[in-house]
Amino acid sequence: MSTINNTTDTTALASLASQLFQNVDADKNGQLSGREFQSFLESLLNKIGSGDGGSGVNSLSTLASANENRTYQGMLGFDYVKLNTPSHTTAKYVFGRATQDLEFPWDRPSRSEGLQRIADYAKERGYPDAKVIGDDKIDFGDGFGDIDVLTGDGQWWWGPK
Repeated sequence: MSTINNTTDTTALASLASQLFQNVDADKNGQLSGREFQSFLESLLNKIGSGDGGSGVNSLSTLASANENRTYQGMLGFDYVKLNTPSHTTAKYVFGRATQDLEFPWDRPSRSEGLQRIADYAKERGYPDAKVIGDDKIDFGDGFGDIDVLTGDGQWWWGPK
């Protein structure tokens, strides 16, 4: 096991840690929340696993093929088995997978702006009439109307009328 033995190494490490913390502290409040850390970790793992050298440039179809055998994290209000069964293609579970296949920051404005990416993802997966309604809803064009998919604090959820 290596150790840091001199002041120069300690100063460099402290500087790196400070820069990393500033990048991860999305709301700039001087504290690192669980959400901020998870967002950082997911982003890091996605870039490492994507093989794109961290550029983040991926098409939806590339993401789909890369994620065919992935395991999705459980989501409140979603059945874990259905979420991890690719043949289960109801709008709800296509949406749930989109929130994990596509990279989104944790803040509500960014997620709201990203709803079109989810609608496009749904279009590629059997919902050709999917469209964004306002800043927190998607109508998947399946006859159920618009679905509230984003809470006031930026959490994904499934809130049918």
